[in-house]
Amino acid sequence: MTKRALLFPGQGAQKLGMAKDIYDELESGRAFLDQLNAALNFDVLELMFNDEAQLGLTQYTQPAIVSHSTAVLNELTIDYDYTVGHSLGEYAALVASGVLTAEDAVKIVAKRGELMATAFPKGTGSMAAVLGLTVEEVTAICEQLSTPELKVEPANLNCPGQIVVSGHQEKIDAFVRDGKSLGAKRVLPLNVSGPFHSSMMECIAEEFGAFLETFTFNDAVVPVVQNTTARPVTDKDEIKQQLIKQLYSPVRFEESIRYLIEQGVTEFVEVGPNKVLSGLIKKIDRNVTLTALGTVEEIKGWNAQ
Repeated sequence: MTKRALLFPGQGAQKLGMAKDIYDELESGRAFLDQLNAALNFDVLELMFNDEAQLGLTQYTQPAIVSHSTAVLNELTIDYDYTVGHSLGEYAALVASGVLTAEDAVKIVAKRGELMATAFPKGTGSMAAVLGLTVEEVTAICEQLSTPELKVEPANLNCPGQIVVSGHQEKIDAFVRDGKSLGAKRVLPLNVSGPFHSSMMECIAEEFGAFLETFTFNDAVVPVVQNTTARPVTDKDEIKQQLIKQLYSPVRFEESIRYLIEQGVTEFVEVGPNKVLSGLIKKIDRNVTLTALGTVEEIKGWNAQ
């Protein structure tokens, strides 16, 4: 029997006009998105549809992506055995697994985005994508470049040959400058507002943890493979603890996908804007079936099967 996992993208998948067709063409989609918008203290739909500059800011990007992913999910007729998200995408995965309501998920990620965006003054911490090296090689270079005061660390373990590092700006700059001489094909600085998924982000863990305590979490009905462990979790308290830890821990995406394939998953369905995760999975294992669902046309095509 075919096993299926739902995938939910993270930051970087946003695009101007995201979910506009769902809002315009589906009555249920409009009602759902209006409900999520009303849960926030800013107009996320205005940013998604009309304001590319603001949409690119972390505190707005995060609720925008979760709004789009959960709006698609709300329209789908689909069975699945696991859920998994990339960083921010884990919150939409928790909605799909019955752990959080969509309204609570967007409220949580709005706060998460705000904390992440303001944790460090601009220019003090950042991230870069390293192409062409293994995790072990990247880890070794990070250790070589880091000092007790200034660090760079593996942050997103995406797929073979694509690892994102995160840390103090000075060390990111050094990695970008010296990466090729250290063996990387390329090192590309990322346009982000902070050193996400590095130990530097521990400074926001306590405040974020206290904020999570104001929401109701349920045990997962469908196991969610969390970024920090790359293993399925159903216990609500463990899920909550891993969400806090995720802020300052690597996203173990490749390991999560390999685990799911070992469990017999042969079909991955990406739910939300763009097709970023499908591209990563092609580099992990070309033998699985991939589908991306983010538009009304794609939703209708899937439901008509």
